[in-house]
Amino acid sequence: MLPIEAVIPDIISTLASDSRLVLQAEPGAGKSTLVPLRLLQAGLFGDKKIIMLEPRRVAAKSIAHYLAKQLGETVGERVGYQIRNEKRLSAKTRLEIVTEGVLTRRLQADPELVDVGLIIFDEFHERSIHADLALMLAYEVQQAYRDDLKLLVMSATIDTALLSRYLDDAPILTCSGKTYPVDVAYFGKPSQYLSDHVLRALQQVLRVQESGDILVFLPGQGEIVRCIEACKATLGEDIICLPLYGGLPLAEQEKVLSKQSAAVRRVIFATNIAETSLTIEGITGVIDSGLEKRLTYDVKSGLSRLDTVMISKASATQRAGRAGRLQPGYCLRLWQESAHNTLSDFQPEEITTTDLCSLALELSAWGITQYQDANWLSAPPERHFTVARQLNNALNLVDEQNKILTAGQMALALGVAPRLASMLLQSSTLQEQQIACLLAAMLSERDIQIQAENSDITRRLLALVEYSKDKKAATSAYRLHRATTEVVLTLAKSFAKKLGIVLNIERLSLTDIHNHTASLLLHAFVDRAAQKRAHGDNRYLLANGRGVTLREADTLQGEEYLVVCDVDGKNKDGLVYLACAVSQSLLLEQLASQLSEETHYQLDNKKEAILGRRRLCYQALILKEQNLSQIPACEFESCVKDILTSQGLGLLNWSAKSQAWLARAKWLGEHVDEFPCISEAHLIAQLDTWLLPYLSGVSTIKQLKQLDIFNLLQATLTWDQQQQLASQAPEFYITPSEKRVLIRYDEHQGPTVSVVLQEMFGQLESPMLAGGKVAVRFELLSPAKRPIQTTSDLGNFWRTSYFDVAKEMRGRYPKHRWPDKPLEEKPGRSIKPKSH
Repeated sequence: MLPIEAVIPDIISTLASDSRLVLQAEPGAGKSTLVPLRLLQAGLFGDKKIIMLEPRRVAAKSIAHYLAKQLGETVGERVGYQIRNEKRLSAKTRLEIVTEGVLTRRLQADPELVDVGLIIFDEFHERSIHADLALMLAYEVQQAYRDDLKLLVMSATIDTALLSRYLDDAPILTCSGKTYPVDVAYFGKPSQYLSDHVLRALQQVLRVQESGDILVFLPGQGEIVRCIEACKATLGEDIICLPLYGGLPLAEQEKVLSKQSAAVRRVIFATNIAETSLTIEGITGVIDSGLEKRLTYDVKSGLSRLDTVMISKASATQRAGRAGRLQPGYCLRLWQESAHNTLSDFQPEEITTTDLCSLALELSAWGITQYQDANWLSAPPERHFTVARQLNNALNLVDEQNKILTAGQMALALGVAPRLASMLLQSSTLQEQQIACLLAAMLSERDIQIQAENSDITRRLLALVEYSKDKKAATSAYRLHRATTEVVLTLAKSFAKKLGIVLNIERLSLTDIHNHTASLLLHAFVDRAAQKRAHGDNRYLLANGRGVTLREADTLQGEEYLVVCDVDGKNKDGLVYLACAVSQSLLLEQLASQLSEETHYQLDNKKEAILGRRRLCYQALILKEQNLSQIPACEFESCVKDILTSQGLGLLNWSAKSQAWLARAKWLGEHVDEFPCISEAHLIAQLDTWLLPYLSGVSTIKQLKQLDIFNLLQATLTWDQQQQLASQAPEFYITPSEKRVLIRYDEHQGPTVSVVLQEMFGQLESPMLAGGKVAVRFELLSPAKRPIQTTSDLGNFWRTSYFDVAKEMRGRYPKHRWPDKPLEEKPGRSIKPKSH
């Protein structure tokens, strides 16, 4: 008996009295297969249906077939399923297993769900964005229209307290689930190559587990392919290596779930698709790489990156549990035991890390237009939501207030991402519609080409046309993944059906493809128009300012403009996976309403002229640029202002006198509160008042440099302020011998006077500036005009260190005056007078 059987009575009685229930059942408890069946048999909901939400298509079909078999029926009778482009239902169906998008569409079409008595959310711990949305909408339906509607949220590992609080303190039931113990071991640090590490781990598990199949968890399809190649070359022929990942055709996934022969031992290499609701017969051993692929959205660039990251503790528990379904199992984890505690408890909710365009459009259709109006289980970053709204508005799916438009309703009915739905709706001619269907299908699935080195999407369209004529030849010529190609064509036909056309791509010509592809993609990816950078044929700049790169062998290299459909946002210059060349004329035509004209000026120092360039831009891209032969007189003033603001005041006629005046004024402003603060930054900020009014009639750099800057600077001060500057920060110091010496107002050392020492005889104390606040700093010079002493306190100098200086200088300069009583000496020449 499965462990869940013991709590079935509690589940039934709780749902009879409560509207909501949270069920936590460990892996292997049987919640996905037994709970819906027992609830169906209990007749708790009369003639109303039970809908069970499954996150994965293969799990939905597998569970439906299993439940129907338990009732002695075929699928489509009391138990049915509906997934994308496939359903098995009838008038007798009372239990429907559906995938997430199907439930959302049903809720949007019929918010009251009049024929539904219970919605079961299975494997809710995966926290997909679709499951979060479906629960939000179903909960609103229950509160607003259907207080008799029941909600059951089931999960193996999740924060049940969070869910209970969200569902108005819903009751929580728990159930253990490990029918057999699982021995968990750790297998040290990984090798440089994951495939080598997996192979060694596999050899160890085969020794420990002498029977049963082995499930190997890997992050993605690429790692699966490489590990299978490595293991096939080493393991015996009695062991079969099989892949299992989301991109695998559904029929091939289903084959993996059932064991064909007990005599054959299988090693199944899977992504986290095998982590939860899928029951794979015969598994007794698990090898867990501890890795998964996680899509992360970067709101700044508008790109998503696929990172390989460590799993959570909850995922590790789920994976290990797969080994104990049939008998005592063994799980080998490919990380150190000490590292296990560093794992996060749960993986981040998808809603917090992904692009929210589809979610925002669904909420708009539901009537939720503002971020704060949504009843979030886990709130996404508000900035992500805002950017999603803006893109949906740019695609003409919602208005400025985020209210859904007719096109938005039609886009949701197509069941594809908003970008691609908008592209499908934009297509008008039959050729456009057919190409749009193919593009939407290709961009919704994995790449049809195997290990493609070329990003040109038009080559893939041509490959599909050739494939429709001769599958074998096209598969070889274009290195197509045949199963994925079939999936793409099936999906394209479903889009065509929704558009009311028949997909007949055999007649599409290369001309049709080139004429329509760029225009369609530009509509969908308007923010991803790209322009080749000045240096390097494979480096491009996206309209949003982000850089991208083509592979070295990519045939699109050198194209001036691209529309980028798929790109890795991981690196600074993300690698382009799918793109299309686009002409400048198409960009100018299709983006006409969004173009901006900008005029830029810069100073050419060699020519001593201002050069102007007029640019036609689309966001960060410069589509057209031309030199201005002449700067209009009316724009010269603003041009000068821009240059002075960005490059400083060096363009003006700065004489030494002007620079000295500015240094004095700046220094005094820093030391006297009542004097205005004057600096280069201040002058730049005040250009409108002290400079620009005097540019009337000035239209060239030559004329600009003829302006008397000194007088303009002085004019910034009142008469009283000019007198204050002259007295408290004078231009010159008058020595005791009545010689005028320039005062340097040094930014770091203060007001400084450089003077021959003998000129200072008789100066008892250092003079004070700034109203008596700051002493002048003297740099006393030898007869050779070299500094011999620096002081801001002349009185102390004469009393102390002067005598040491004089003693040393007498030896060097015996013909010059170094008296013992300097304050009694006549100031002036340093050389001794000739004796008569």
